[in-house]
Amino acid sequence: MLKQSLKYVLKELLAFIIRLFGGLYLLKFLCRKQEAYFVFNYHNFSKYNNYKIKRGNILETGYSKQFEKQIRFFKKNFVFKYPAEFFKQSLKGISILITFDDGYKDNHDIALPILKKQNAKAIFFVVGKFINSNDFLLHDKVRYLVQSKLINEKYANLPLQMYKGKNDYSEEMITEIDQLFKGEELPRRMMNYNEIIKIINSDFLIGNHTHSHRGLSFLNYYSQEDEILKCQNVLSKFGIINTIAYPNGLSNTHTYLILKNLGIEYGFSINPGWNNKNQDVLKIKRIGLNASDSLNVVLLKMLANYFNIKWI
Repeated sequence: MLKQSLKYVLKELLAFIIRLFGGLYLLKFLCRKQEAYFVFNYHNFSKYNNYKIKRGNILETGYSKQFEKQIRFFKKNFVFKYPAEFFKQSLKGISILITFDDGYKDNHDIALPILKKQNAKAIFFVVGKFINSNDFLLHDKVRYLVQSKLINEKYANLPLQMYKGKNDYSEEMITEIDQLFKGEELPRRMMNYNEIIKIINSDFLIGNHTHSHRGLSFLNYYSQEDEILKCQNVLSKFGIINTIAYPNGLSNTHTYLILKNLGIEYGFSINPGWNNKNQDVLKIKRIGLNASDSLNVVLLKMLANYFNIKWI
C-alpha cells in the first residue's frame, strides 16, 4: 500500500509539472507534421477499478464529473475520429477515439450522456454472453469475492496475471469461483439490449468483445472462432460490426486469420502507444485511462506513450 501511495503521489506531481511547463504544446508540436491516433481504453466507473490510493467498492460508481472534464479536454484540443476516418483520410495532427471494454451498464448510464453532449466518437465493445444478464464477468466475481472476504486475497492477482497473458483460469478454478458466487443477489452490472440500441441510436458504435471474455491466445483456432463468431452473430442484429477488442489484449495469428475470414477490419489491443498510418489495423494500440484520472495524468500518459515510456 505504501508503494502504491508513493507511486500515485509521484505520478501526480510529475504530471502537474509537465502540464505547467507546456506539456500540451510539446505534444502538439511533436505531432504537427504527422498524423497521430491516440485511442483510449476505459472499462467502467467502478471505484474498485479506478482507485487512487485506497481501493474502492466494486459496486460503487463515480467520477462522472472528472470523466466529462477529460472528454471536454479532448474535444478542445484534438479531433475525434473513428478508425475508418483516421486510416482512410488525411489530416495532420492528433486524432482521438474513446473505447469502452466489456459492456458495463454504467457505460450507458454515465458515459453515454457525456459523450453525446460533447459530440465525441466512441466504440463500446460488448461481451455477447453477458448482454441482458445479471451475471458478473469472471474477473469481477473474483474482485467481489476477495472484497467480501469470501476467498483469499491471493486470488486478487488472478485478473492481473490473465491481463498480462501469463495464466488462464483452470476449469476447476472457474467452477470454484462460480459456486462461491452463486446465490449472491447483486445489482445488474452489464448492459441490456435496450441500452445497446440507445447507444447505436446516439450514433456511437458497438464492437465485438467475444462471447464469454476468454483470453483468445489460450484457445485453439476453432475455440477462438466460436468465441468471436457467437458474439458477432448476437451483435449483427444491430447492424454491421467491423471492430473487435481482444479480451485482456490477448490474440495471435489464428485470431487475425479468423477476423479476415469474418470481414472484421479493425482489432484493438491493449498494447500501449499511439498509432500512425502504417499501424497494423488488427493490432491498434490503446492507452489505458481511468475515469478518475486528472487532466494532468491524462496528458502525462499521452506524452509517455508518445515516447514509449512504459512505467507511467
